[in-house]
Amino acid sequence: MQIQHKIIQGMLGLTMIITGVSCTKDFEDLNTPYKDVSVSTASPAGLFNNLASHATDEDYTLYTGLFMPITNQMGTQNVVINTTNYTRSYWNNYYPDLADYKLLLKLVAASPSPASYDNVKSMATILIGYKTLQMLDRYGSIPYSEAGIGSEGPSKYRPAYDDQATVYKSVLADLETAVNTMKTGGAASSQVSIGANESFLNNDYNAWIKFGNAIRLRYAVRLYLKEQTLASGIITDIVGGNKPLPNDMSYGNDQINMRKNNFGTYPKLLTGNLPGGWGDRFFYAFREKSVSSIRLSDNVWNQISSSNAEDGSGIFDPRSAVWFMPNNFGKWVPQKQDKSQQEGETNIYVNADVPLAPNTAPDNKFAGFNWYIMRDWQQLPYILISEADVHFLKSEIYAKGMVVAVDWAKAEVEYKAGLTSSINYWYSYVVSNSGSIWPIANRPTLAPTAIATFLAHPKVAFVPADNAGNLQKIITQAWLAAIFEAPEAWAIVRRTGMTPKTIPATTKYNKLPYPTDEETNNRENWIKASGGADPDAEMLKKVYWMP
Repeated sequence: MQIQHKIIQGMLGLTMIITGVSCTKDFEDLNTPYKDVSVSTASPAGLFNNLASHATDEDYTLYTGLFMPITNQMGTQNVVINTTNYTRSYWNNYYPDLADYKLLLKLVAASPSPASYDNVKSMATILIGYKTLQMLDRYGSIPYSEAGIGSEGPSKYRPAYDDQATVYKSVLADLETAVNTMKTGGAASSQVSIGANESFLNNDYNAWIKFGNAIRLRYAVRLYLKEQTLASGIITDIVGGNKPLPNDMSYGNDQINMRKNNFGTYPKLLTGNLPGGWGDRFFYAFREKSVSSIRLSDNVWNQISSSNAEDGSGIFDPRSAVWFMPNNFGKWVPQKQDKSQQEGETNIYVNADVPLAPNTAPDNKFAGFNWYIMRDWQQLPYILISEADVHFLKSEIYAKGMVVAVDWAKAEVEYKAGLTSSINYWYSYVVSNSGSIWPIANRPTLAPTAIATFLAHPKVAFVPADNAGNLQKIITQAWLAAIFEAPEAWAIVRRTGMTPKTIPATTKYNKLPYPTDEETNNRENWIKASGGADPDAEMLKKVYWMP
């Protein structure tokens, strides 16, 4: 029987000591991410739940305003927006989480039985590890070792920036420890149960191990060219050692099962516990007037249709019926990626708050992203890493011979598994949708032979002995499957340089600029990290693993 979590005697007093340091006047305006820790959540369970609830904490306007256009995954409606308006949210959300994590470790260490919190520590380490790796992918060097301890006093408000390679290595080592110390089965009976506060995977420790290993494998592939010894060790451990990874491919209509293989936030499973700003987060981004990018690009169209037939008769990818919808006239007309054909200033609102029904905008010329997905803020999952992502990584590993011998037969098996799991994931989402946003009559259905037909299509199927072409297909389909995982699609574009595009990239953004607060309030360390570069110049610099 698991130990039930209770507030440890003396913890609240310790918390008050840790978090209650008052600021002097000179420090009042320093970066709040480095000094804010909430006393109200200062218990291991509360701190963990904070981390879990912030797992997909994003400004989704950054997806539509920057990530999806520069990865050539959507038509771009209007002029380039000021992306610096949207690049700071992940940074500002991360540091309170890092502070919560470091405080959680302190509270556990001070408890009468620290070993009973091993699973809580492992789960928290996997969550903060994921977010830290994402920070590095987005910004390059970041404050890390000295950050998140602002509660120790004003001297900790200006943390130095850490070397990227050092942080990647440190986090990956922490992730390895986390998955290897996670206790499952009967051994888990010695562990503190935080009950409903485990809102991410509902105390399924085996799923947590799969999640941790999936992240490790992603970064082994990402870092392979720069840190081959480290990456090789991870691949040997996970692939060679047959360590647990997502491997289901069929999820039925059960979002609980989907969540155990496609890791992220599932609003349907968090009813009543959603963060305050959760509602309409995706639709807000896709309807934003300064972006107005709810358009299917010709670049993606070329990957899902074998012809330009406006009746959609050339569409061969089953996911297209879930992801996209035709224009106001029922025609499949993509928008050119070069912006040569503009939609116009379509007002998609009846009034300030009520969107028009699908396909009723009077000048809707182009096919777009599916209105029902964009409006389904209550049930659309927000994925950090999917089973499909993992299969494509393994396919690339076998295709390139990363540590393992080149094996195109195994590469093809994993490639097909990635496509199958991606299709099944999206149709499982459709079937499991019990809300009123997506009427039953408008939900697409997956024909019994649809997956087999898709896998056999010439644009999808491997060609014997065409290794270059087959590798291109692996990268293309990994990129396409990540269409709603915009940061991952951006990483694939930057890492491989092999993703499809109908026009050359006009601007090659390689990272996000540091928030302007850093220039003001952490200036000395910011200058060391950025060289004082302006945001546009900063965005052209490469992050550590880029070739």
